Amino acid sequence: MHRTLVCFLLLATGPALSGCGSKISEANFYRVQYGMTEEDVEDLLGPPHRQTVTPSESGDATEEQRSQWWTRGPLVIQVHFIGGKVAGRSSEGIAGESLPPPATRPVASR
Repeated sequence: MHRTLVCFLLLATGPALSGCGSKISEANFYRVQYGMTEEDVEDLLGPPHRQTVTPSESGDATEEQRSQWWTRGPLVIQVHFIGGKVAGRSSEGIAGESLPPPATRPVASR
């Protein structure tokens, strides 16, 4: 009887536990590649939590710019699309990805 109860509990909770993981992760950030479609990125990361849309000046939908954000705790992923395809990505919360540019010094003239 005890073994049957344990087996039932494992079978009942297994699918629920496997669905708890978030798609928003460092590994999936690196899977976002230039040229991917918005649909491909949503399949990878899930629906975005926020987005902005900038229509093209000419009204051409192929030039529309869209930025989408996904967040999970301290991890923030931003993907920039032009014409529905990935044109850039950035993140906060991934070591080495959101570092400021190196400081530069003016070159002394002689």
